Amino acid sequence: MLRMDGFTYAQAQSPEDAVRQWAATPDAMYIAGGTDLLPNLKHRIFRPKTLIGVADALPRGWREEAGAVRIGAGTRLSALSALAALPLLQQAAGQVAGPQIRNMGTLGGNVLLDTRCLFYNQTEFWRKSLGYCLKAEGTWCHVVGGPKTCVATQSSDTVPALMALGARLHLLGPSGPREIALTDLFRFNGMDHLKIQPGELLVEIVVPLPPADLRAAYRKVRTRDSIDFPQLSLAVAGRFEGRGAGAVAHTLTVVVGAINPQPKEIAGVDAFCGQPLTDERIRELGALVQQKVRPQGSVHGDTGWRRLMARVELERALSALRDADAA
Repeated sequence: MLRMDGFTYAQAQSPEDAVRQWAATPDAMYIAGGTDLLPNLKHRIFRPKTLIGVADALPRGWREEAGAVRIGAGTRLSALSALAALPLLQQAAGQVAGPQIRNMGTLGGNVLLDTRCLFYNQTEFWRKSLGYCLKAEGTWCHVVGGPKTCVATQSSDTVPALMALGARLHLLGPSGPREIALTDLFRFNGMDHLKIQPGELLVEIVVPLPPADLRAAYRKVRTRDSIDFPQLSLAVAGRFEGRGAGAVAHTLTVVVGAINPQPKEIAGVDAFCGQPLTDERIRELGALVQQKVRPQGSVHGDTGWRRLMARVELERALSALRDADAA
């Protein structure tokens, strides 16, 4: 049995109260659903002196306002199955782990998910026996074989979908509130992949309402469909006209996740817009995606195979969207 170190628990009553408590408490961390944080405490990856509970402090649910869907960061992942206005987010949230995790985990927690690695997400005993790693206590990245770069993987399911939909984040911290685009949240650094300030709390996710002609799909590769983190994930969204080989995508966004510390939006897909999406064009777009992605060996699965699966899943997703009346 893995036991956690001792800590003090403090319940926040509102986002403002949570930030105030964090500012007044040394070595504190926020906890909402705890589905990712608590295993890391048991592995002694984190050793906070205080946990500030925000599950009841953060807003839950969603509302449509000014052409956007505003989703509380405390919304349970399982609840998003009822979010008919954003079917792409529905798909992605519905594939997070299993139903028990989705009933506890929150959207905000999934967006801010810590990066993962085969050499990092292990017990303290296991990490010590290997000489630790660059992200936790050590000086060496066992994935790349060097002392300077951490490539622990950003493995959130909802992030690629939200990026493809143009989501923005409302944050609250000791310096006050601010808003950033989700695409600006991440950096290519597995040790410090989030561009947030100490003590900042994610309060709300704002997603523009999709146009009527938007078709979108989320694809996930994992060993066990019932529980696992993605070995590769892919979100595709575009405004389509027509159906079948003569269908045209007027806009197209492709985001690949679970390959690096930073989700990757594929550049160059605009060249395929405004033209019929024949089978040949879809294969060309799949080849572009395969060329652009460079999976790291920080999660299970051969890197070359995962790179190939990016192409395969893109082609499958696009073919289904092209031949569908709507997403």
